[in-house]
Amino acid sequence: MRKILLLGASGYMGGKFKASLTKGNFQTLSPSRAQVNYCNFEVLRKYIRENEGIDFLINAAGFTGKPNVEQCEIKREETIQGNLLLPQMLSNLAALEDFRWLQIGTGCIYNGDNGGKGYTEEDEPNFSFKYNNCSFYSGVKAVAETLLREDSRCYVARLRIPFDEKDGPRNYITKLLTYRKTYDNINSISHIGDYVRACINLYVNNCPTGVYNITNEGSVSTREVVGMIRELLNPNRKFTYFTDDKEFYRIAKTPRSNCVLNVRKIAGLGLPMRNVKDALKDAIENWVPANLK
Repeated sequence: MRKILLLGASGYMGGKFKASLTKGNFQTLSPSRAQVNYCNFEVLRKYIRENEGIDFLINAAGFTGKPNVEQCEIKREETIQGNLLLPQMLSNLAALEDFRWLQIGTGCIYNGDNGGKGYTEEDEPNFSFKYNNCSFYSGVKAVAETLLREDSRCYVARLRIPFDEKDGPRNYITKLLTYRKTYDNINSISHIGDYVRACINLYVNNCPTGVYNITNEGSVSTREVVGMIRELLNPNRKFTYFTDDKEFYRIAKTPRSNCVLNVRKIAGLGLPMRNVKDALKDAIENWVPANLK
């Protein structure tokens, strides 16, 4: 049985990975940071050796800011520790203990749709410190990805705007249902179940390591998603939109990424992602409100 170490299992995406791994044929180790300070190299190395090694590691730990990315501007030390120093440390540990591992990355290092083609894994990030146009979170994640590209044992799985059928504060659908005013843009987004499945299959199928865009096929506008919510959920509320970027940034202080990613690379491995509108329809039709969980 494959032995997988999952870091950050108590977080939003970590919990999704844990639920999926529990259903699979894996021996899953998922210590909390209180149990094992996995930000400390020697502590984590000792834990791995005490468990007679691991086959794979998934890093779902990190700092994204609560309630949103604006907190990363304030808590810069935590942002660097969780999104740059921890992945660097894991990369060094993987080399010494000889295991492959996966880092949850982000597509929020781009802006735009690359002339309609979507950004590939080889395109240089254009929403980064280099261009002085990004949030602190995106800038740090871009630096981390550049470093991890040199790690032959690492998968960087780019996630964007996660959603599924389970109501919760981190779910894109929940956000649209609760925001007083909505920011209309076109984006690639990731169905969480599809994303987690693809990440695990990268390892199980012994796919080449490297960077992967793991979003659903195609792109979608905020208005299109709201239209589906209205049609399928019929919520008792009116949706309103910011008239333009100028109005939005009177409230938001941190630059936001809006981008489209190209997913041909992962599809070419036999791990195609569902069309984004099919994935959204499935999630909304099977919506589970928080008070019914």
